[in-house]
Amino acid sequence: MFQTGKISRYRSILFVLIAFFFFLGFKLFRYMELEVIQAPYCHIAQSSTLFNFIHSQFLGIVSGNYRVWGVLTLGFLWLLLILTIGQGICSWVCFYGGIDTAFSCLRRTALIKLNVSKKWRDFPIAFLVFILIISFMQGSAVYCKWFCPLKLTTGFWDSDFLARNAQIAFFFLALLVFLVLLPIFTKKRTFCSFLCPFGALVSLCGKLSPYRVVIDKEKCSLCKKCVDVCPVCAIDKDDLLKNHKISSYCNRCGQCMDSCPTGAIDMRLNGRAIVIDRWGIGVRHIFIFLSLLITGVISNIFVPDVLLKLIKLIFS
Repeated sequence: MFQTGKISRYRSILFVLIAFFFFLGFKLFRYMELEVIQAPYCHIAQSSTLFNFIHSQFLGIVSGNYRVWGVLTLGFLWLLLILTIGQGICSWVCFYGGIDTAFSCLRRTALIKLNVSKKWRDFPIAFLVFILIISFMQGSAVYCKWFCPLKLTTGFWDSDFLARNAQIAFFFLALLVFLVLLPIFTKKRTFCSFLCPFGALVSLCGKLSPYRVVIDKEKCSLCKKCVDVCPVCAIDKDDLLKNHKISSYCNRCGQCMDSCPTGAIDMRLNGRAIVIDRWGIGVRHIFIFLSLLITGVISNIFVPDVLLKLIKLIFS
């Protein structure tokens, strides 16, 4: 990865493995009741209840009860990650993102060509605003209760029989459509692109990160291959033709850079290409190093423990 500057293939393997280990650690092992495991604080839940979170911290500050600041520290941790690698957190660090990535990689070519207009690509922002408002009004994690398929094995079931069955139906529908079928048929990360509130929040806050994927107008041949391979629909065909622009939904996965036949797409630091001639290190290499470093730190929370449990399970 460092030697060739190629990002996408090796990143995808790492990303899927992290999701696999997370599934084993916090889903399968819990289901098998080998051990009661406390899952890390969910960043998707935190983003969908941001107003509730801010309100609770305000009450904690006013009351002088600083015990609630543990969650606040985690919030600042995610904010720091966003400011460092920006939207790259959604293609390098998130332990849920490898799920639809895995399904999107099952086929060589897409059965359905997904053409998403700029207006529909902004749907996640509108959905995030809706979820934030309704969650704050109800004082609960509405997204986790009704929309998130990743909550199938956790304690968000309603006590009412009809409501609980409606939850199960919504969860399985979202799981089947957005995490399995659409990624397979379109080769797009449809859950992360359109249904994840954290992805929408990162697309806004990630603009503060200095790392940008840019297209060189002089080198670009307008082959539109980047439009086809982008797994999150971040490159609009019209924007490419007009001003060679990549939207803020870009999550720095590297597929467009690796696929560009003319090498027109690369990473810049605040719009500048920085190269250390002595070692041939560019902005892309620095970003890869930072992303791997952060990924290693976050995955260290659960990967070593899962490996030990697998060894015990196999040899016991």
